Amino acid sequence: MADRERDRFVALAFCRADILLELDDEHDVVFAAGATQFLLGLGPDQLRHKSFLDLVAEPDRALAAEMLDAARAQGRIDDVVVRLSGVGTRRPNVAMAGYRVPDFDNHFFLALKVEPALQAERLSETQLKRDDETGLLDEASFASQAAERALAFKRAGGRPQITVIKVENFAEMTTALGTSERREVMNTVGDILAKHSLGGGTAGRISDDSFSYLHRDDVDPEEVSSMISDAAKRLFNGDVKTTGQTLDADGAGLAEHQVAKAIAHTIRRFSEEGHLDKKKSISQVLTGMVSDTIENVAFIRRVVAGRDFDMAFMPICDLRVERIHHFEALTRYRDAKPGTSPYHLFCLAEEVGIVHELDLAVVDTTIRTIGEMVAKRGLMPSVAINLSGQSLSNPRFVEDLRMLLRRSGIQPRKLMFELTESVRIDHLTEVNNVIQSFRNLGFRFCLDDFGSGAASFDYLNALDIDVVKFDGPVIKRAAASQKGSDLLASMARMCASMGVRTAAEMVEDKRMAGRVYQCGVDFGQGYYFGKPEFDPYVFADRFMTGA
Repeated sequence: MADRERDRFVALAFCRADILLELDDEHDVVFAAGATQFLLGLGPDQLRHKSFLDLVAEPDRALAAEMLDAARAQGRIDDVVVRLSGVGTRRPNVAMAGYRVPDFDNHFFLALKVEPALQAERLSETQLKRDDETGLLDEASFASQAAERALAFKRAGGRPQITVIKVENFAEMTTALGTSERREVMNTVGDILAKHSLGGGTAGRISDDSFSYLHRDDVDPEEVSSMISDAAKRLFNGDVKTTGQTLDADGAGLAEHQVAKAIAHTIRRFSEEGHLDKKKSISQVLTGMVSDTIENVAFIRRVVAGRDFDMAFMPICDLRVERIHHFEALTRYRDAKPGTSPYHLFCLAEEVGIVHELDLAVVDTTIRTIGEMVAKRGLMPSVAINLSGQSLSNPRFVEDLRMLLRRSGIQPRKLMFELTESVRIDHLTEVNNVIQSFRNLGFRFCLDDFGSGAASFDYLNALDIDVVKFDGPVIKRAAASQKGSDLLASMARMCASMGVRTAAEMVEDKRMAGRVYQCGVDFGQGYYFGKPEFDPYVFADRFMTGA
């Protein structure tokens, strides 16, 4: 009867798992059952006395070991996704779950399930995007993976923490290096962060000079920062300053997507401002985010209703003659809280579905401002206004925009609309039909932030537009290396072959301007040509009014 009850429980366990394992205190297998031959190439008896970690694919061994160590005292492991060493070249994903059982000599009991349904909600290894230079995860991939691993490590009994680091003037210093020296710097920084992160791979590059990593609480962030500083100092032959901040990645009571959102907000805020106020944990960050969101949505509603903002004008120059071809209109809120980014307010408006209201208010205000200026000061070049792809997907907004443009009487050649890529456009055919209806009236369209993601090429393929504006990091890479220049030149040639003109943003000096011009780019935008000004006529001596 005892054997029958045991077999019944084993059978029930296989409703949840493909492999069942019992590990001793050294993590060696003492019992195995299930599809071991198919998944590992070894029968259950052959697995006995083998180290469990040897059954895990090398890139995930550190993660599996840290989860087992964290669960040693009192925790449990819930669906931590790892890859098995597999058979041949096959490395199956499994969800690892289990806990330590005091009544059985403190052995671990693990259940492994192949390709769990929950994996569909997470980024697989092939979906994770990495920074080309350091090999670290990019911002979105890091936030997703860090959230998953932080919660799993917390459930296992560990204390996960997340640290953000900024290396002062890192981008400027590395730009001045040769190709091999730059590669050495990037590899060194990437290796240090990856080595000290949870599982050996939960680290990301957030911006040109900011990084973040998830780690155990026994990792000393100051020591890691010092290692980066010392390595950079040695390679740059000078003092290198780093600043950092560490938060508990507690995720108390939060869903994985909420933790990922809080992490993304945290690292972005630190990258931009260099500090995180007085927050001590991710849950505090999320609480603050909710409060900020409510306040900011109310603020957006107020400024839309009262047109409580002004437009600044940033010059975009013809690179052949360095004269102003057109301006980009940028929103400047009058009563925004210090540190509030217009871009983040724009993204928030997209998230909560009110960006079409903001876009219409911006178009209206820009046209009125242009009209008043031209009436007093004379002609000026055309102006580009940012529009969300979400707005162009909204039939009500499209109709309101048509009415606004018709009522304003503005000449179509004096306006361009820059389609932002901050939110993915799903219905490309319908959006392209809208764009063409406006282009047929004489209005021009620019695809902004080109090169910032794989979707850029989908948009270029699906949308018939007049100008493509290359994303800042693309331009920085072009200025930093021959490979980057070759990539930019090839994209510029591709656009030219389709009759699409090109613009480069974040052109900061004469050398960069010369480089992007040599790559075949038509227009340049950046502080080298001029910062945003409320009065565009300060640039009047450089106008190309025929543009």
